[in-house]
Amino acid sequence: MKKIIVLTALTCVISLTTFAQKWKRVHLDSIVSVELPAGYTKTDTINQTIYSAISQFGNIIIVKTPDVPAKMPDIEKKKHLQNYYDNYLNKIKTSTKGMISQERDTMLGDLHVKDFTLEVDSGRGKQYRNFRILHENCATYTFEFLYEDVHKDLGKEDNEHFFNSIKFAFNPTVQSQFTAQSNVQKPETNNTVWIAAVAILIVIIILIIIWLSRRNKRNKAT
Repeated sequence: MKKIIVLTALTCVISLTTFAQKWKRVHLDSIVSVELPAGYTKTDTINQTIYSAISQFGNIIIVKTPDVPAKMPDIEKKKHLQNYYDNYLNKIKTSTKGMISQERDTMLGDLHVKDFTLEVDSGRGKQYRNFRILHENCATYTFEFLYEDVHKDLGKEDNEHFFNSIKFAFNPTVQSQFTAQSNVQKPETNNTVWIAAVAILIVIIILIIIWLSRRNKRNKAT
């Protein structure tokens, strides 16, 4: 009888705390938005914007990394996008000692994304990190929900709430995920150098023409 009372009380506490937590829609930019628990933080670093929040049974991290034209691979087709996601996953594999599971390529509306789970054992229990990778609008978005093994069942609701809340301001097509090599911007310094060189060359030619013209006039005068 006591066990039943304890379990009932625990269930009520969990339900009340979950119900009490408020989620707020956050616009990562003019296109992508997501819901985060109240009290989230936003940090701007060099070439990255990081959002972090704490839910009842897990931690949330979102990283937006704008493309660097000089380093970004050419993505013109779906297979190029797939290779980009695979390389991203391989970087995570080599930088951690965890195990990748539940890897799958799926769709978010008409956009291609990659989902996977990273399982890490710190020695004090397993930790799970659910990822969703999205390349869209010249930026890579990394959505992550992290939870401990002890909260594996309790964290499912927060996990689903988070990933299902990813929305777009309109219905983008897969073409918005591509980046053609022809669109890669050249360094402005190179353009400036070429323009300056051409301008100097034109000035030199004009000066030579003027000098030759004056020389011919002098020769005729003598």
